Amino acid sequence: MDRLTLISLSLFVAACGVGVLTLPLLRDWRQRRLSARTIDSALARQRAQEVAQAAHAAQAAAPAAPGAQPTAKAAAAPAAAGAAQGRAGAATGIGAQLGARVGERFDAHWLESRLGRAVVTPEDQQLLEQCGWYGPQARVVFGVLRLGLPLGLALVAMLWHVGAGALAVIAWGFGTFAMAYLAPKWYLRRRATGRLRMVDDELSVLIDMLRLLQGVGLSIDQSLQVIVAEFGGMLRVLGPELARANQQFASGRSREQTLLRIGRLFDSEDLKSLITLLTQVDKHGGAVQEPLRQFGLRMQEARKARMKDEIGRLTVKMTAVMVVSLLPVLLILTAGPGFLGVIRMLAHMKGMR
Repeated sequence: MDRLTLISLSLFVAACGVGVLTLPLLRDWRQRRLSARTIDSALARQRAQEVAQAAHAAQAAAPAAPGAQPTAKAAAAPAAAGAAQGRAGAATGIGAQLGARVGERFDAHWLESRLGRAVVTPEDQQLLEQCGWYGPQARVVFGVLRLGLPLGLALVAMLWHVGAGALAVIAWGFGTFAMAYLAPKWYLRRRATGRLRMVDDELSVLIDMLRLLQGVGLSIDQSLQVIVAEFGGMLRVLGPELARANQQFASGRSREQTLLRIGRLFDSEDLKSLITLLTQVDKHGGAVQEPLRQFGLRMQEARKARMKDEIGRLTVKMTAVMVVSLLPVLLILTAGPGFLGVIRMLAHMKGMR
C-alpha cells in the first residue's frame, strides 16, 4: 500500500465522518423547507378562494344578458346524462352497501369470537388507534396478519429444515412462529412511540396557530376548522386527529368529548392541559389568547430543555463516531509517512544484505 492509497483512504473515511455529522443538519433543513412550502401553498389556496368568491359575487350582481337562456334541447341532454349517471351510481351504491354489510358482519363476528379477543387485545386496539388506524377493519387486518404470517413462516421454516431431524424441525417451527407472532406488536409499539414523540413536537406549533387565529377574532371551533383545512399537512399526527374530532362534533357530539378522546389516546400531560384549557374556554367563555401565550412559553422552555438533553446525548454519540472516523485519518496523515519511511529503510537494508 503506497502513500497515495493511504491518503485516498483517509480522505474517504473523513468524508464519511463529515457526512454522518451533517446528516441531522440536512434533515432539519428539509423539514423547514417542507413546512415553508406547505404554508405557501395554503396561503395561495386561500387567496385563490377569495378571488373566486369575489368573481362569483360580481357575476351574481351583474344583470343577466338577454337571450342567454338555454334551449330545451340543450337542457335535455345534460338531464338525460345525469339520469344515466344516477342509475349507474345507484347500482354501484347498492353493490357497495351489500359488500360493506357483509364485511361488517364478518368483522364483528370474528372480533367478538374467543380467538379474535385473544389475538386482538384491548392493548392492541389502543396501539392501533395511536398509530392512526381506526375501525374494525384495521383490527381484522391486524389479527389476520398476526395469525397468518406466523403460520406461513413457521411452515416454511419446518419444510426448509425437514431433513435435520424431528426435534430441529419442531424447534425451528416454534421459534419462527413466536418471532413472527410478536413482530406486529413490536412494530405497533415502535410506530406508536414515534407518533407520541411527534405529538410533543407538533404541540407547540398547534398552540401558536391557535393563539394567532384567536387574535384575529375566530372562535375555538372556527380555529380548529381552519387548522385542519389549511394547515393539516404540517401536523402529521394531530391534524388527522383534529379532523376526526371535527367530524364527531359535526355528527352531534360535544366539543369536550371529541377533545378528551385525543387526550386519552395520547398520554401527554401537555396535550391534556391544552385540551382542558380549550374545553373550559368553550364551555364558560373568556379570553384565551393570554393563557395560550403563557402555555406556549412554558412549552418552549420545556422543548429547549429536551433539546439540550438530546444535544448532550448526541455529543457523547458523536465522540464515538469521531474516534472511529477522524482518529484513523489523523494517525494516517501524521504517522503514515514515517511508517512508510521506516518500511522503505528496512527493505533497503534487507536488499543490501
